[in-house]
Formats: sequence, C-alpha cells, structure tokens
Amino acid sequence: MDTSPSPNAPPSPAKWDAIFAEVNAWRGACLHHFSTVEMAVTETLFDLSAAAPTGTGVRLRHLIGQRLEDLAVAISPDGPFKEVGKSAFIELSQFREKHESFRNLLCHGVVKITVERSGQWVLVMRVLSIRSRQAERNALALEKDEADALLTALKRDGQRLTSALGQLRKAVNAA
Repeated sequence: MDTSPSPNAPPSPAKWDAIFAEVNAWRGACLHHFSTVEMAVTETLFDLSAAAPTGTGVRLRHLIGQRLEDLAVAISPDGPFKEVGKSAFIELSQFREKHESFRNLLCHGVVKITVERSGQWVLVMRVLSIRSRQAERNALALEKDEADALLTALKRDGQRLTSALGQLRKAVNAA
C-alpha cells in the first residue's frame, strides 16, 4: 500500500501555518517600507508648506496618492522648489513609477496564497478600483523569489527617496 502524499494533497497544517506566517511577514515588511516613505513625504510637505514663497502654496491633502502628487508638483521643474528639489524629484518620480501600483495591490488587494509541489509559495493579489466611473481590475502573481526581489528593491528605492527628501528638508530649513 502506497502511503506517500498525493501530488494534489495540500500542505500539512503546520507547513501551511509557516507559509502563511512567511507571506504575512513579507507583506508587513513591504508595508513598513511604504510607511517610511509616506512619513518622509508628509514631513517634507509640511516643511515645504512652511517655507513656500508668498503667493505659492503647497497643498497638504489627506490621501497618500494626493500627497505624492502634491510633492511632485512642488519640486517639479515648474514648481516653487524646483532648484532645491531637483534630485528629490528624480527619486520621487522613479519610486512612483516602480512601486505605486504595487502599493495599491498590497494595501487594497485581495490575496490568495498557493503552494507549489516543491513547497514554494506563490502569492496572487487582485484589486478592483474605479477609474472614470469604470471598473479597473489589476492582478499580480509573485513567486517567492520574485517577492523577495521586490522587497529588496522597495527597501533600496525607499531608502534612496527618504534620504533625498531628508536632504531637501535640510536645504529648505537652512534657507
């Protein structure tokens, strides 16, 4: 009698719990790096708002997507902080391009975890948004190795952006 597990058998409860904990730790680490960036963006907006030349205003809106846009406007080539914000603008633009849609999936998406026969997990994230009164569906599937690489890139890019924003705040507050 063959007692080996069926190829379609789910992982044992202990293995499943470990996989679930690992995926959620990965998600938590990603959220931590996004939160660090969001804090730096908000601190920068407050400093720019306080230092804004008369007749120009720096918006201070509630949602993080709005704050990213407000910062981009303030330090853009047409913004009131264009000179001092040049390098931060480049870092901000690159960060947004690489990570903004992922943040939406991570924070607002429904997650499904699957496990390959090898025991490696695959994460599937789906989100439903409204754009111009129409449904917009996005999905992302990540194998564990891809997820680890994404976390590494998010950490690196977040550190670069928060450093650039720290330098920007220092320059604005010294003026």
